[in-house]
Amino acid sequence: MTGQGIKNIYKDLMNEAQTVYLLKGAHGFKISELLQNIGDYYVKKGASIEYFHDPLFEGTVEGIFIQAPHRILILQATNPSIEPTVLGGRDHVISLYDCVDEEQLSANEALFSLNEKKQTYYNQCFAALSKAIHIHDDWEVETRKYMNWNGLNQQFADLTNQLFGEKKLDKSGQLTHRLLGTLTPAGARDTVQSITQNLEKRLFIKGYPGTGKSSMMKQLAKEAQSRGYDVQLVWCGLDSNSIDMVILPELKFCIFDSTEPHVYFPDENRPGDEVFDIAQHCHPTEVELNNINELVAKYKATMQEAKQFAKQYADEERKVREAVDAALNVDEFNKRTVPLFDLVQELKTI
Repeated sequence: MTGQGIKNIYKDLMNEAQTVYLLKGAHGFKISELLQNIGDYYVKKGASIEYFHDPLFEGTVEGIFIQAPHRILILQATNPSIEPTVLGGRDHVISLYDCVDEEQLSANEALFSLNEKKQTYYNQCFAALSKAIHIHDDWEVETRKYMNWNGLNQQFADLTNQLFGEKKLDKSGQLTHRLLGTLTPAGARDTVQSITQNLEKRLFIKGYPGTGKSSMMKQLAKEAQSRGYDVQLVWCGLDSNSIDMVILPELKFCIFDSTEPHVYFPDENRPGDEVFDIAQHCHPTEVELNNINELVAKYKATMQEAKQFAKQYADEERKVREAVDAALNVDEFNKRTVPLFDLVQELKTI
């Protein structure tokens, strides 16, 4: 849920997959329950699973990725609407529309009102997020004034030399995409610990907004890919054009923005954790610091407002999904989805 509207990376994920199953219709909580059951099933069979979550409801799953060598992606594809692009080949659609009793739904007189209220809160939530982006932009203006760009450029050059030296891999680097986190009705949530759990080296960037964190990471990603390394860009949860993390899987390395709203510090139990301090190159005057403090207060108040609207939006959306589940023909739903438990004939046991 970004300042530019809803963002997802499901099209990018489809391009990573060898096989894609899109679940269309019956957009209630039963879909999440199904996806979690499928994930549990294949984990017990020895597969590695990546889960993709709904920003409105903690613990609710929108998609699962059965990872290499299988590379099978299963997505709830109704909202957001995801359409197949390689029908007859990679992409398969499982229609669940007929599993819902439309007469029962149409008889629910409260649904129209619920959808209207939901849309109102949705619009208010994203208006607040858009306002927060503009405040954040003003914040960046204040910090850029006193940034020593030459110092940052030298620090970045030292980093790239430490990571790569003269080394180049004899292959093309593959680029993939993930999301670091998002606003939720309970506040900002991120996946930092989950997506970095198997990495050996983590650099925690500390620095002011507008001092080149995202641009530096994009430059690092470009450099790594030009040398044949695979790169994963992990996108910001507020500004859909900004990245908050770069992962280089072959080096078991990541660098990420560990400032608000995802403040992290090195873990003393992980020897590969270090702070990457770029704040040392920025020295705002007292005037700028006062301006920044005012902007920070406005920014936090606006994000709190967005959070409240997100909660109201989620409350109405929950009622709509519960109505869909209440009208679901469970036997037909199970009949159409049971083949998803038999996608891989033989999995290696861990």
